[in-house]
Amino acid sequence: MTDPNFYIETPRLYLSYFDPSKDAHCDFLVYLYNTPEFIASLCGKSTHITTREAARKRLATLFIDEHVRNGYGTYLVSLKPDGANSSKVSGDISIQQKLQSCKMIGSVSLLLGETYTAPDLGFAIVPEETRKGYAKEASKGLLKYAKEILGIDAVLGLFYPSNESSRAMFRSLGFESRGVRKLDVFNSKDGEVWALPGMDEDLSVYGL
Repeated sequence: MTDPNFYIETPRLYLSYFDPSKDAHCDFLVYLYNTPEFIASLCGKSTHITTREAARKRLATLFIDEHVRNGYGTYLVSLKPDGANSSKVSGDISIQQKLQSCKMIGSVSLLLGETYTAPDLGFAIVPEETRKGYAKEASKGLLKYAKEILGIDAVLGLFYPSNESSRAMFRSLGFESRGVRKLDVFNSKDGEVWALPGMDEDLSVYGL
């Protein structure tokens, strides 16, 4: 199992583990994965996560397995309260108590494909909270944790060429475009490849 006390903090957000025992986490994943924006990022493909129990199974198997196997995976993004309510997340209380006063707004991930040796960064924010910089803030927080705590210097950005928002995000995060190629994670379909500065020019060393 993942550590319920783990979290990454940024100025406005907490990144924590999804908990399959919590109905609220399962229901949120169903909502997030069925937003038009999320489905569009997959070129219109359904995720099949349409019920609470389907989400629970995904969280209890794939999500936890990734963290156990690699030391990283998919994280829940929660927004801290504003103004007077911010006192609810301050002081000497547990992260679980703090999260009770926060709003779940998305996910951010580092995922390692079966044939790759560098993880790729992913992010998704619910439509009502987009264009507020949360995806970038969560991504920067996770990248900082990956570099400083996990020692990960090589991270990829992989997305379908039609996904203009992902392209803009990776550019704003300082990633460099490495062109378009057929990717195993996209079932050998074309995908754009972006990489952190300083990564090897020969992407075959990362399994691409």
